[in-house]
This record gives sequence, C-alpha cells and structure tokens, in this order.
Amino acid sequence: MILEVLEFFFLILTAVMIAYLFRHYIFTISVLRSLKKSHFKRQVSSFQPTVSILIPASNEEKVIGRLLKRITNFTYPKEKLQVIVIDDASNDRTGEIADDFKNKYPFVEVVHRSVNVGRKGKASAMNHGFESVKNDVVLCFDADYYPQNDIVENLIQVFDDPKVGAVQGRVVVLNEPQNLVTRIVALERTGGYRVDQEARSMLNLITQFGGTYPKWRCLPQNPFFLKKFEVTNQSIKDFLLSSSRRFQLSVFQFLFP
Repeated sequence: MILEVLEFFFLILTAVMIAYLFRHYIFTISVLRSLKKSHFKRQVSSFQPTVSILIPASNEEKVIGRLLKRITNFTYPKEKLQVIVIDDASNDRTGEIADDFKNKYPFVEVVHRSVNVGRKGKASAMNHGFESVKNDVVLCFDADYYPQNDIVENLIQVFDDPKVGAVQGRVVVLNEPQNLVTRIVALERTGGYRVDQEARSMLNLITQFGGTYPKWRCLPQNPFFLKKFEVTNQSIKDFLLSSSRRFQLSVFQFLFP
C-alpha cells in the first residue's frame, strides 16, 4: 500500500515537472523567435509626465548616498521629478545622508518614520511615502540600486499608451564577474527577465509585477491613495486586472550589487 502511494506521488511529480519543462520550452522558443523582430524598441517621444520616485530605506547608510547622487545626474528634467526617501526608523546615518541631499536639491524630500511607526516592512514604508506623492507616474527604487542616467525616460515612454498601467524594469547584477555566486545570481536574473517574464509579456499572459524596480500609473480611481489601503505587489496586480489596464515589461536594465 505504501509503495503504491509513493508510486502515485512520483508519477504526479513527474507529470508536473514535464509540464513545467514544456512551459519553459514554449517561453524560450517565443523569445528566440522575437529576436529578429525586437519586441521592445526605443522610441523618441515628447511624452514627459511628472514622476515621483519612492525610496524606502532602513539602515542603508552604505548605499543611499550613492543612489541619491546617481539620481542627481539623471537626464530627465529635474523640475518634473519628485524624489521621496522614506527613512524607515533607521538607527544609522541613512536619514542624515538623505537630509543632506534634501538641503542641496529641491526635488528631494525625506520622510522620517519613528521606531513606533516604522520597521513594519517595505509595503508599510511605501504606503507612508504615497501620502507625499504628487505626480501621476510613480517609480520605486531600492536603496542599493544603481540605475542608468536615462532610466526614467526609457521607462515612461510606454505610459504614452493610456492602456498601460504598470511597467516592470529588468534588473542585472552589477558585480557579475566577481565570483561564482554572483555569476549564478546573474544567470537566474537573466533567465527570469529575458525568458520567463518577457515571454509572459509577449504572449499576453499575467506577468509578474515584483517589488524589484516597479513603476505604475496613479489614477484618480486608483485605490493606492485611499487610507488604510495596503500597497503590496498583489494589490497592484489586482488593480491592473480589475481596471483592464495592461502590464508592460521593460528590457531596459537596472543595476544592483
């Protein structure tokens, strides 16, 4: 009896693995076929909406300055940028470093969360940051990211289509050649974005909208601005599906160590 049960579960597991492998073959073939006719094209566009950038940060003194310095070199018009650093109850110099940039650059704002309010996760910090958002398009950076100087204009071009509700950027590993572990992580990221997610986007399937480098359009009916609404990856996807808005994957790279 026990042997028969084990054989049954083994067959089920084998069937699942074969189905999953078949799925990956379909995704890979779809992406390879699209290489001759690129699915994503850089387009010169005059579309330049105002953009808010949320940066939730807790004890990120080693990297927050590098990111903010990079943002000051962005080629996107600074008068159309609002950068909001959410200092999530840090007990190091994260808030101090962010305040230094705030004092030097008028488009940088800092929200300080106390220990009683903060340290409840990224979603909670972003909810706090959303209270200060003034613009229609919102982008989220983690503190350890190192974006290209033209990343904002590369991403927002897809929002020229009013049916696009969100865009997911592609992350690559900054220190890929360093050792075996960084190479494996880089391979996993490349497969995830350039095969799995890109194929989902091309085949009009539900693409993953992760916390890594997301960007979305905020609309009057968007529930993000309602109090007590918990901004999570799932809530964003639910909103996009319920409002019949399209999700777009971007192949434009975004670096993180």
